[in-house]
Amino acid sequence: MSISVSPVRAPSAALPRTPTTGIALIAAAAFAAEMVVSARYGYARDELYFLAAGHHLAFGYVDQPPLTPLLARAWSAVTFDTLAGFRILPALGLALLVVAAASMSRMLGAGRAGQLLAALATATCAEYLGAMHELTTTAPDFVFWTVTIVLVMRLLASGNPRWWLAIGTCAGVGSEAKSNIGFLVVALAAGFGLTDARRLLRGRYLAIGCLIAVVLAVPDLAWQAAHGWPNAAVFRALQGQAGHNRATFWLAQVLFTGPVLVPVWATGLVWSLRSRAARRFRPVAIACALAVAMQFVLGGKAYYPGAAYTFLLAAGSVPVERVLAARRRVLAMGAAMVIAGLVAAPVALSVLPARTLHTVPLQKINYDLAETIGWPRLVTLVAAEYRALPAARRRHTTILAGNYGEAGALARYGPGLLLPQAFSGSNNFWLWGPPPAADSAAIAVNLDPALLRAWFAHVRLVATFSNGLGVSDDEQGAQVYLVTGLKSSWARAWPAFRDYS
Repeated sequence: MSISVSPVRAPSAALPRTPTTGIALIAAAAFAAEMVVSARYGYARDELYFLAAGHHLAFGYVDQPPLTPLLARAWSAVTFDTLAGFRILPALGLALLVVAAASMSRMLGAGRAGQLLAALATATCAEYLGAMHELTTTAPDFVFWTVTIVLVMRLLASGNPRWWLAIGTCAGVGSEAKSNIGFLVVALAAGFGLTDARRLLRGRYLAIGCLIAVVLAVPDLAWQAAHGWPNAAVFRALQGQAGHNRATFWLAQVLFTGPVLVPVWATGLVWSLRSRAARRFRPVAIACALAVAMQFVLGGKAYYPGAAYTFLLAAGSVPVERVLAARRRVLAMGAAMVIAGLVAAPVALSVLPARTLHTVPLQKINYDLAETIGWPRLVTLVAAEYRALPAARRRHTTILAGNYGEAGALARYGPGLLLPQAFSGSNNFWLWGPPPAADSAAIAVNLDPALLRAWFAHVRLVATFSNGLGVSDDEQGAQVYLVTGLKSSWARAWPAFRDYS
């Protein structure tokens, strides 16, 4: 379908009416879709990590700022430590994205049909369905990106510099969820500098807004500085994937949003950059384009700039509404979005039975699908091996995990099986170690046997994990070792177990 980018009505003080009921229904449907399958599989490995981190509250962590672990701890307490309750928060985030996209389209000049299309596009976007299914750093990051964009649009529409205060606050809090929002801030600065909106860069309110953002970002920065900038090691590890990320980046942008929505956001990009009707909001259009381009150049993961598409979908709804015009065509477009969302749902969400992933490896597209199964089974296996030890030996045996997902699962499910605290060299778990000095043996899950042999006199394979579904994931086939005879103290051995990645 070819869509014209000819000028449409310009946004004005007399904004189009808002179809409040329709937008609310779309947001509610998006929330409900997330919640229906919220507990179908299990926690994602990152969620387990953040749950554990929430019990070690700090101003920062090796691989992320403090907000998500804080949310994980607080929200799990509020929802009685249930998985379905835990997933309410990101599902509400999706509903917020839907409302924000509709609001943006209204400011851009979309009529009632255009606003509904913007809301529906956001609700059925595969990337948002998947990202807002789990309470990880991505969910709050997408929310703070989107709210920041809405606030900037309010600033541009009103010309009132006091909006800088809200923008600075939102960006600052967002930086405590994920430093990724810094790319949006840099891109927005470029957007203002390249347009006549640079006049809004003068005055004390911008300075105060910047100060607020910096003050809010200080806790994590101070923690990183005090701990030797461990996030630099994590960044270097991520850069090892940069080549692959660049090679798959643009295809992923198509797959993540879906073939029905690509013409919408692509048209929105062109229209918002070229149309006179969108001139007032050109800084945001430039910023969204730059944010996506920067992630490609730097080799970032394809989903990092995902929140930029809320604006692009909102912008696309304006010319799309004009071209479709007739109610029948608008309904057809809406139906196509819904169908595309339903087709994408098995990839984005835990819709299909988990066993299906054995024969239809959808986890090759959405990694997290397979990483949400089998955790209780893994912990049960470890508990069986631990209980098989003589009581005297158990008193001096610790639990070691190879990665933070396994360590998080042991922290979540281990106490119910009377397991002692688990330790790991993975990311922030390393800082929470080493194991007790009196422990000279360990049940080691998924660790390099060469590393174990370097520090223990005896290393014996005692079990191999199977998730019971034949699904290929990072833990399938993981080996469990019984290691005894620690050759040195844990104080000397522990640095060798550190793995920041």
